[in-house]
Amino acid sequence: IVSQYSNDIPEPPGSMYIRPTHIGTEAAIGKAAAPSINSMLYVLISPVGDYFAGGAKPLRVLLDETGMRCAPHMGMIKSGGNYASALGPIIAAKNDVQADQILFCPNGDVQETGAANFLLIDGNEIITKALDSSFLHGVTRSSILTLAADLGMKVTETQLSVEELLQRAAKPGVEAALSGTAAVLTSVGTLIHNDKEHTVGSGEHGPITQKLRQALNDIQWGKAPDTHNWLTRVK
Repeated sequence: IVSQYSNDIPEPPGSMYIRPTHIGTEAAIGKAAAPSINSMLYVLISPVGDYFAGGAKPLRVLLDETGMRCAPHMGMIKSGGNYASALGPIIAAKNDVQADQILFCPNGDVQETGAANFLLIDGNEIITKALDSSFLHGVTRSSILTLAADLGMKVTETQLSVEELLQRAAKPGVEAALSGTAAVLTSVGTLIHNDKEHTVGSGEHGPITQKLRQALNDIQWGKAPDTHNWLTRVK
């Protein structure tokens, strides 16, 4: 599919966004309450530009300790419904406090935003929630953690509380970022909690965040060797 539309792929930092989609197609309305035996897999592709186009500012993220992105037993499933369930709160957060995203932290447990995983960078350590079934196991997250280890960083996958997050975020030089297919790795400059704004580090794009983002982009764009065999060439 990609080779067929290769002329439509923009030059870096643009890219071709690829989204496989799997839907049930059983001709029985009763199947709304049961899995469909028949299904169809199709692929959506679209040229996209750079997330940072126009000199985007670091993101403003609201911490929500009461809600969840989706049902916890569905968290690690890449389902459209999981994204949809977070849209209402995100729209409200944009209107109420001009937040770009919500970081869902049920009962104080820092998890993920509506469309991306969350990473905290404190010196030479990169910290993120340990994998479980309640949130998406992002491929970009995994790639960034691998590249961080390649660069000699300490990778810590653990439970992170809102209290600890806010304490660490106030330290000079600390960075926070969101990782995902479209965002790649995007800096978070402000955390909003209980009507108070907390600046993350300097509040600007973090140098380590930018370094890790560029390292992944360089592999994707063929500017750096793919030592982990992430890329395959279709002949």
